[in-house]
Amino acid sequence: MKTAERILPGPVSSAPSTGSDLQTAGIILCAASLCVAALFWATIQSMVDVWGSSRTFTHGFLVLPVVGYLVWSSRHRVASLGPDPDVRGVMALLGMGVAWMVGHFAKLLWLEQAAVVAFLPGLVWTIFGTEIVRRLAWPLGFLMFLLPVGTSLEPWLQDITAWLILRGLDLSGITYVYRDYNIVVGPAVWTVAPDCGGLRYLLPGLSLAYAFVALTYRQPTRRLLFLIFCAIAIMIANGLRAYGVIVGNHLGIAVDADHRVFSYTIYGLTMPFLFWVGLKWKQRPEMEVAAQPFIGGGLDIRKAIVLSGSGVILLFLTRLIVWL
Repeated sequence: MKTAERILPGPVSSAPSTGSDLQTAGIILCAASLCVAALFWATIQSMVDVWGSSRTFTHGFLVLPVVGYLVWSSRHRVASLGPDPDVRGVMALLGMGVAWMVGHFAKLLWLEQAAVVAFLPGLVWTIFGTEIVRRLAWPLGFLMFLLPVGTSLEPWLQDITAWLILRGLDLSGITYVYRDYNIVVGPAVWTVAPDCGGLRYLLPGLSLAYAFVALTYRQPTRRLLFLIFCAIAIMIANGLRAYGVIVGNHLGIAVDADHRVFSYTIYGLTMPFLFWVGLKWKQRPEMEVAAQPFIGGGLDIRKAIVLSGSGVILLFLTRLIVWL
């Protein structure tokens, strides 16, 4: 007698070419992205220039590789889905092109840059479809860290840092005089400059935290709460850093010390601590349940090419209006 074989349920194989379809769609995406990058290279270059000239935004060079890793880590979420090109992505690209044009004429560089960054998710939506772009929303959301924005927060962060320093000195019983961001402690005068607000620690720290929550959590609410927790913790750590520099100098244990070494030490301890706390909330790995396949069809290559080409053409027209 032959023992009956138990066949474990698995993904429906009505679309066996899903893997090759995803690869083909990826090639179309790369081609369309290169065309768009060529059209809007001046805006891209404006971002790259800031990354190279400011330590606050140097992390921008690492954003695209991290996005690639996050997408790859989420591959099980889309492995059983077939690309389904969507005309709504083309409409979104048109809206982004108009936003870029408005930013150009209004001389709002941040709006131009935001529109260009949004082109990539728009192209993914156009070529891969709504379901795939929805499942990759968090990995693609990491693209926002390409934007060299946030300097408008520096005065606010400066106030928080000054307040934390003063509260620390009060608790330590150290006599000081404070006026207009200048703190006199003994013979030393310390100025809480806008750079002391810690934006250069906050933005890279939040980018690390974003990648962490994208890999660790599934629920958007839990992700957002941990990001808020990290932002608050990093601002407090920055205040402790500035306070430590002043007190160390006052007590004679860190006279003329390199503040950057102290700063990087505090930062290097803060982020692992936050991740250690975050792992306490870690959710179980997501079950890889096969999604419903697209019945009767693999990738419609002609539709993908037509829609992505239409999107590129519409973006070219917005660029042409500016050239004229």
